[in-house]
Amino acid sequence: MKPIPVIVSRLTMHDRAALVRHFLALSPDDRRLRFGSALTDAGLRAYAKTLSFIRDEFHAVRDAEMRILGVVHVARGHGVPEIGLSVLEAARGQGLGGVLFAHAVQRLRVLGDREVQMRYLAGNGAMMHLAKKHGMEIVMSGADSEARLKLPPATPETVIAEWWGSQQAAVVDSVRRNLRAARPRKAPRR
Repeated sequence: MKPIPVIVSRLTMHDRAALVRHFLALSPDDRRLRFGSALTDAGLRAYAKTLSFIRDEFHAVRDAEMRILGVVHVARGHGVPEIGLSVLEAARGQGLGGVLFAHAVQRLRVLGDREVQMRYLAGNGAMMHLAKKHGMEIVMSGADSEARLKLPPATPETVIAEWWGSQQAAVVDSVRRNLRAARPRKAPRR
């Protein structure tokens, strides 16, 4: 039996609350590994308010209830684009980090970027594994690591694949939203 493909959707500013819920669901250690420090709930909310959905891009894998299982933040506009990634603990071991990374790389190629980087704590084994798996050049400096990857130019196939993936994601997200909206709502408790 063929596995169901993972759908990666681009988030918009209307998804900011869902993104905050995703970040808040990360454990203190996961927050430390993702952001470089164990941000408090208030710190995460403040961070989320500063995010630009125009300059940067956010792409996510969601479940049937539209909860974000994993997200990749593609920070642009400050030289070499940088990728930040998080996957909820319950969704790990399914290859979502690799799918999100590959999606971000494909998107950057289509946008014409020629390099991407990731910065992470040296103790972040998952990011180290991802960087090595995708052939990134890794430089370790004390408690921090930086990984860089040269990107080949986009081909017509790359552009079509990226477009097709975005169309699939739009359809799947629309169906999921409509299914949620069609469900009977629970009456409030009195």
